[in-house]
Parts: sequence; C-alpha cells; structure tokens
Amino acid sequence: MTQGFFKGIWKDRYVLISLVNRDLQARYRRSILGVLWSIITPLALSVIIGTVYALLFNQDIKVTIPILFAGLNPWTFITASADGGNTSFIYAEGYLKQLSVNPQIFPLRTVCVAFINLLYSLMAFFVLYLILQPQTFGPEMLMVIPGLVIMFVFSWGFAQFASVANLYVRDYQPLQSLVLQAFFYVTPIIYRPAQLAEQLSFIYRYNPFYYILDVVKQPLLGNLVPPENYLIAVLVAAAVFALGAFMVDRCRWKINFKL
Repeated sequence: MTQGFFKGIWKDRYVLISLVNRDLQARYRRSILGVLWSIITPLALSVIIGTVYALLFNQDIKVTIPILFAGLNPWTFITASADGGNTSFIYAEGYLKQLSVNPQIFPLRTVCVAFINLLYSLMAFFVLYLILQPQTFGPEMLMVIPGLVIMFVFSWGFAQFASVANLYVRDYQPLQSLVLQAFFYVTPIIYRPAQLAEQLSFIYRYNPFYYILDVVKQPLLGNLVPPENYLIAVLVAAAVFALGAFMVDRCRWKINFKL
C-alpha cells in the first residue's frame, strides 16, 4: 500500500503543484493586500488576545503575545488541514470522474496550501518575536524544522481521514468542528501547562494534540523539547498518517461511487 500510495503522488505531482498554485492564487485574487493577509490575520489576533489576556491576568505582554502567536499559528494549520480535508474529494469530483488521477493528491493539496500559509504567518512571528524578545533567539529555534515535518505528517493523515469519513457520514464535518473546538480549550495553546494545577495535568498529558503542537511551539519560543515529547509526537503522527493513508487506499475504488 505504502509504495503505491507515494508512487501515485509522484505520478500526479504536476497536477498537485498546479492545484496548489491555483488555490493560492484564487484565495488572494482581487485582494489589495493579497498574501499579506496570511501574516496580518494571525498577527492581529495574537496581539489582540495577548493584550487582553495580559491585562486580565496581570501577565507580561512581551511574554504573553509570543506564546499565543506560537500556539495559534500551528493550531490554525491543523484545523485548516482538517477542515479542507472534509471537502477535498467533494470539490475534486470533476477531476476524479473525468481524469485518471490518484485520489490521495487531493487531501495533500489542502494540507500544502495550509502549510504555505503557515510559513507566511511564521515570518510574522519571527519579526514580532525579534522586536519583543530579541535575547531569546538562538540555535534551539532551528528545532522547529523537524517539528514542522512531524506536524505536517500528522495534519496530512488527519486530512485523509476526514476526506473519507465525510464521504460516508456527511454529519462528520460539524462533528469534527465541535471536537476540534473542544480540543482547542483543553490543549495548552493560549495558556501554558504550568498554569494548570497538578491534578489537572492529565488534560494535556493524555492529549495527542499537545505533543504535536509542543514540538513546534517550544522551539519557536527558543525552548528545548524533551526527547520523550518528540517520540510521542512522532508515534502519534505516524499512526494518524497510516490510518488516513489506509482509508484512502482501501476506499479508492469507492470514492467515485460515493461522489
């Protein structure tokens, strides 16, 4: 399954690149600021929430805003990949029925678009962080690269799972939105794990999203990630990707029928 799965992507790589490029152009068409919205939106959201959060809880705004920005950016990428995965086959109905293309490129298409937008927003993060806390910049921040790879694999698997689940159960999409909204509040995204009491540590210790986000968030803040967190994140990402790839491959012959 694995060899044929990746061979199919390689075979249709030019179709994939063309679709990603078209999606990016369509998103910013007729927009004055264009791609700058991918930088302005998360930046403004982090500054607004960070300022309110810092004032309400008497926190240092120079510390609070980067923490929020480092958490919200990866989370937005994960949710965008999952939401895009829901409709990746539905929107690709014409391609799947008229052309001989491999279906696995369509969930990947949504993840690639979301990842490019994430890279734009990370540029804004580094600029803001350089202004607020220039002393924290160091080689530890390079560890964000393997963290991004792990998160990409996880989100790709999530998108594949959602793409198939939504074909068979059309109520899956709103259910997924509710579940992700719940995880947003029980995952240390807009707060730090240390802010939870010890008896509530299970909220994040048994939360797979915590480990996926941690291997990106902590390096962005110049912190080291414990090796065990990397191990758990890799295992979670590999398991989710394997499940998603299996579902797409197993249901390949049924996808056109369901559409």
